[in-house]
Amino acid sequence: MKTFSLVTGATSGIGLEMAKQLAARSHDLILVSRDSRKLQQAADAIKQSHPAVTIHTFAVDLATPGAARRVFEFTERLALQVDTLINNAGVGAYGEHVELDLEQLARMFQLNINALSELCALYGKQMKSRGSGRILNVASTAAYQPTPFIAAYGASKAFVLNYSEALAKELEDFGVTVSCLSPGPTDTGFFGDMDARGIANEHFEKSSRDTAQHVARVGLRAMFSGRLSKIVGAGNYWLAWSARIASRSMVASISKGLMRPSSSKTGSPAQLAGH
Repeated sequence: MKTFSLVTGATSGIGLEMAKQLAARSHDLILVSRDSRKLQQAADAIKQSHPAVTIHTFAVDLATPGAARRVFEFTERLALQVDTLINNAGVGAYGEHVELDLEQLARMFQLNINALSELCALYGKQMKSRGSGRILNVASTAAYQPTPFIAAYGASKAFVLNYSEALAKELEDFGVTVSCLSPGPTDTGFFGDMDARGIANEHFEKSSRDTAQHVARVGLRAMFSGRLSKIVGAGNYWLAWSARIASRSMVASISKGLMRPSSSKTGSPAQLAGH
């Protein structure tokens, strides 16, 4: 039976690069994102480079309740066996938490936490029954410490990190691997929006960011090797793990300094682009 790799957030950034690299490995694909036009453009571009690859697309807003179930029902209806699930879709709300729009906040949690865990449950159950499968969840180095001004986003990625590692242990005896990828600053729309918000320091500046192509390559390598967790980049690794040594108060204060916007560009709270 033909099997498929399902990638969410597949029209740009890390998700699109993962889809391209999977196609280069001759993986048939299911691309999921909310923009049907961009989905078709992504599928056409991949198909042009890899004509033998079968590609299905499904447009749905995973930030809405029930969307994960709709993705699952789509693959069930077409009898598409998903043996690789990549939960890449995610967004972040930037600004002082008490000033955030509560509807945007709820949508962020629905996408970053609920949809991801629902897709893991739906496809993970099938993988467990078959005795094989791979899941890759995309978190962030923001998961490793409190992150003022993206407090809820960082907390949502901490959920992804801890959830993924726990799920990996639940499924490891059934032939299913779960890996978690934690990129640092990456040259995607997510950090482009941060530029506009005035976060200017050496850790976030454009010249120091990884490319989406590199992050995707590291993530897929981790997934195919069955690695539990992978932080992208040695500098990001040591920065993330140094948070385990310093006091919680010191870590939070340092993070506050890194994330505080410049006074001239503070503006109103904003919904950041996805990664």
